[in-house]
Formats: sequence, structure tokens, C-alpha cells
Amino acid sequence: MCQIFNGVASGIFSICSQIAIMSSVTHQQIAVALALHGLFGSIGAAIGLAIAGGIWNNVLKNAIRQQLPAESKDLTASIFASITTQLSYPMGSPIRTAIIAAYADVQRKMVIAGCAFIPLIFLSLLLWRNINVKTVEEEKGKQTKGTVF
Repeated sequence: MCQIFNGVASGIFSICSQIAIMSSVTHQQIAVALALHGLFGSIGAAIGLAIAGGIWNNVLKNAIRQQLPAESKDLTASIFASITTQLSYPMGSPIRTAIIAAYADVQRKMVIAGCAFIPLIFLSLLLWRNINVKTVEEEKGKQTKGTVF
């Protein structure tokens, strides 16, 4: 369900941000403005993925070690290194339950890190100008040819 909400929100934000950019520039500047939007969006995504990867790589191994039963702690490296090894333990076994708990702990920390950026996102939304797209043509003059429905 979380993926559905994420997908819907990403789609809505993507379209709204592109419309906001296109409404604030002239027809000749749209390509450059959208290219810059894509550039900074990709930079932001790369930073987010780097943070998520850092959390994943630095926290998961310790989380597995903490969750494993005492007699299985020596298996931490092999469990961390291979998803096949992780899946080889039957559901309900103490080791598999520990692996699931470790994944849940790391996912929770990643969500917390993502939520920490939400205030910054809302602050950036406040910087958007409120442009009435119905009156853009009246203010800037007709910029393109064609039939408007």
C-alpha cells in the first residue's frame, strides 16, 4: 500500500512541478527550464539513494547480528552477504524471524530519514508562485499557434 501512495504522490508532484515551471517561463525557455528541472530532480534522487544506501549498508549487518539468537551470531556475515542464504531458512525459524526483524528495523530507519526531509519539501512548495494559468496568455501574449479547446 505504501508503494501505491508513493507512486500516486510522485506522479502528482511531478506533473504539478512541471506545470509550475512551464507557466513561469516563455515558450522559448520551456525546454531549458524542464531540462534544469530534470537535472536537479536527478541530483536530488541521487542524494536520496546515497543516503538510503548508506543506511542500508551500515545498519543492516549490525541489525542482523543483534537480532540473531546467541548461538547463530557467527552466521551474520554469510546471512548479510546472500539473499539466497537468507531465504534458505524456513519461515518461522528463529534465524528467519531475526532476519525479518532486522530488515524491518532498517526499513523503519530509512522511513524516518525520508520523513526528516518532509519539512524541507513543504518549505520549497511555499516558494512556488501562484500563477493563474488561465490568464498566462493575456499577460504574456500568445506564444504558440494552434487551436485552444
